[in-house]
Amino acid sequence: MALAWMALAIPLGVAGRGEAAAWTQGKGDKEIIVSLHRQDSTHGFDLDGEAVDIVDYRKIELQAFAEYGLSDRLTVRAQGSVRRLRTRNARDTEPGHVELAARYQILSGKTWVLSSESAVRLPGGDGDPGAAQRGSPDAEYDARFLLGKSGKLAGTPVFLDLQAGIRRREGDAPDERRLDVTLGGRPSKRLMLLAQVFDVTSAGAGQGVFEAYRYRNLQFTAVYDLPAGWSVQAGAIGTASGRNALRERGAVLAVWRRF
Repeated sequence: MALAWMALAIPLGVAGRGEAAAWTQGKGDKEIIVSLHRQDSTHGFDLDGEAVDIVDYRKIELQAFAEYGLSDRLTVRAQGSVRRLRTRNARDTEPGHVELAARYQILSGKTWVLSSESAVRLPGGDGDPGAAQRGSPDAEYDARFLLGKSGKLAGTPVFLDLQAGIRRREGDAPDERRLDVTLGGRPSKRLMLLAQVFDVTSAGAGQGVFEAYRYRNLQFTAVYDLPAGWSVQAGAIGTASGRNALRERGAVLAVWRRF
């Protein structure tokens, strides 16, 4: 039962990124998630990681995420978004990247699973290359390994999901090293709590305006299960540390539907 709920547990959405857990969907199983993210930034991090005042920045993003189990070991997914960016001097509404991915279960045991995932991110709007978190206007290619481990803590079902990979980016933007960590637990039958860390480090500097950067985002959310395969999710997100990056604060609301 622990593996059953974790297979549906964590399509991870933060700061415009959507990733999935190490567990794959069962054959024929489907999941759709629509989420709304709002993030504000009045400060950024300088070269030394110190907070500095910047031109106020706001992003509101609507994401749609879908997964489908082609087999018990192979899951495909797609994600798209529309976002509105605003600063003191300008505002714009544009599509975000469209992401297509496949996740394959390499090995598994009674309480653990090892998977690999490959994704291509097709460009949407122009973005703003002056801020790392806003992305670039070029294609990106993501490859990662995912390790999931389930268990119990004081009688409560818990799980740990670790993901490490490289994102190759076309154009002037540098490639990125990515590390995602999720700790989840289900204190009651209908309630799941998630604590997540998303760590991004550029592989040196890029071309043009792209300097080297890093940032670490935290997300804390609760997911409440409703009847008929519906769930709702709500929580807070923010940037804990960084260099040449925005210091963002915000919230996420989402609706899940499983078939």
